[in-house]
Amino acid sequence: MTLRNSKFRFAALGLLLVLSGGTSAVADSPSDHETIRIMSWNVSDNDFVTHPEIFQAIVRMAMADVLLFDEVSPSANTDLLRTVLDDEDTGSSGGWHINFGQSGGRQRGVIASRMALEALPEFSFNVPYPDSERVHILQAMTPRDRSNPSWSMDGGIPVNGAIVLAGSHRLLVVVADLQCCGNDPGSWQENRRRVEAREIRRLVRKVLGRTTVDGLLIAGDFNLVSTPIPMVILSGPYEPAHPGLIAAEIFHADGSATWTWDGRGSPYPSSALDYQMYGPQALRMQRGHILDSEDMTSNELEQSGLEIKSSSLMSKHRPLVVEYRWH
Repeated sequence: MTLRNSKFRFAALGLLLVLSGGTSAVADSPSDHETIRIMSWNVSDNDFVTHPEIFQAIVRMAMADVLLFDEVSPSANTDLLRTVLDDEDTGSSGGWHINFGQSGGRQRGVIASRMALEALPEFSFNVPYPDSERVHILQAMTPRDRSNPSWSMDGGIPVNGAIVLAGSHRLLVVVADLQCCGNDPGSWQENRRRVEAREIRRLVRKVLGRTTVDGLLIAGDFNLVSTPIPMVILSGPYEPAHPGLIAAEIFHADGSATWTWDGRGSPYPSSALDYQMYGPQALRMQRGHILDSEDMTSNELEQSGLEIKSSSLMSKHRPLVVEYRWH
């Protein structure tokens, strides 16, 4: 579903979809499991702990059934996240089911769902880099790169996965944060992204080989600063029932801007680094948007409890909010 000629606005009671030349209507909160709304977001460390009011307001505004967070600090543990999410301000009535990833070192993947989650052994441990690939990446690094703790491979690949039990539907969701930087196609960073994508795909295929799911979605920060090959690898194909994934096409409120990473004030341009990829055989995209406080009117900001700069205070990345309908 292309939303290039549409834009999303917000109100205190929920999302307002304003169709060009049309009328406004409040988007229904998905409660019958016929639809599922997913927010994915690179929250950058533990900012939901340091800015809980902003975090709660954004979660409330997203009205999501499932939250997929990447680049979460392990110090921001399940208990801290539950304290923030279970606050009445997030609109949660029955609490959240939380699966805090074990792999990724300083960059963990976290899955929070209003519906029950089924943990997966494939993603419930430190997902290592293959030995041969690890050696090749280390050899391509400079001594300075190898000594940078932020680029250590000891913590494993930043990925997590679980199955969301959405009524009669089983949705396999995976959240990942691929290696950053390296805009040269021959860089070790680009090679590392491809290695990470191949390993994630291998684990997804392993899950699909032993259990049945109705849908598949992979989201996160893909850091496509060089080539789209890591995304191509993640797109599949997988098992016959899940032959391939496509990216949700979403925009800012102006209906044209697609950046999810804010590069203002840095040497790097703002760009689309974050994605949701889904299997169109099972899911149909209903609507979606990139959530940014700078896109809101003064009235919307006041109603939501946000300020124009709130999104920038939380993260350089913007959340992706997409609602899907089951086929």
